[in-house]
Amino acid sequence: MRIAVLRCERLPRFVTWEIPDVESLFDDDRRLLEAFSALGADAEPVAWTDPEVDWDAYDAVVLRSTWDYVDRLPQFLEVIAAIERSSATLLNPEAPVRWNADKHYLDDLDRLGAPIVPLIRGTPAAGALLHAQIADAGWHELVLKPAVGVGGSGVVRATAATLHSELDALPPETEVMVQPFASAILDEGELSFIYLGDRLSHVLRKRPATGDFRAHGIYGGTVEATSADPADVAEVHSLLARLPFDLLYARFDVVRVDGRLAVLELELIEPMLYFGLAPGSAERLAEAALARLGRRPRS
Repeated sequence: MRIAVLRCERLPRFVTWEIPDVESLFDDDRRLLEAFSALGADAEPVAWTDPEVDWDAYDAVVLRSTWDYVDRLPQFLEVIAAIERSSATLLNPEAPVRWNADKHYLDDLDRLGAPIVPLIRGTPAAGALLHAQIADAGWHELVLKPAVGVGGSGVVRATAATLHSELDALPPETEVMVQPFASAILDEGELSFIYLGDRLSHVLRKRPATGDFRAHGIYGGTVEATSADPADVAEVHSLLARLPFDLLYARFDVVRVDGRLAVLELELIEPMLYFGLAPGSAERLAEAALARLGRRPRS
């Protein structure tokens, strides 16, 4: 049983600052490789950009730390299609990956009845329309995001008064999303519900660093394992049940809006799963992957 654990060749371009211990970012990969090995599978890290890879040489390809796909999305999707055409089983599969690569998936979640943080789409070229829609919605504190991005790249906090200058800094036809700022991120924090197979594995609480609003470790935010209210667990599980995909893993990033959890992001491609904060979680993912290949893990 040969398994490729897909990773990036280099960090995405938006990471312009020095990270003292870059390899620590790949701790999830290391733990997953060890878990596969313990279960008798031959797993190795593979850069998705490596042109020499023969995908037919693997039984499965597990998408993991492919963070630089945002810099080369068309190429990434071509590679995903090539893996899907090969004899290897791609996990997560091509259909949910393509769907999740663009934040239009949030519109689909909304149509499926999943509560999302409200959003308005547009481009800087149509800034006047964006401003009018935001005024109609009555939003004052805002978050501006690109339609394609990872790790908070290109995300800025603004107000209705400062949005114009933020839009002016972008290419005119860039597709963006504007959302109301969810103040619960600053106190309760952002909650991440991590599903491995079809089961909830663990829940994380992420809070931004003082003076920031992005609940991500690369910006100084904190992440800790936490318990979740049973009602919240039931709500997020119902979100997963709405998805028309068989997923190896999923991370729901949610925040409380008007007393109810709402989806900020659904991560199906390259989310950090923080195995180090949840003992046994890497093993659970490896076991779920082997189960999808029709192989019982070695006891």
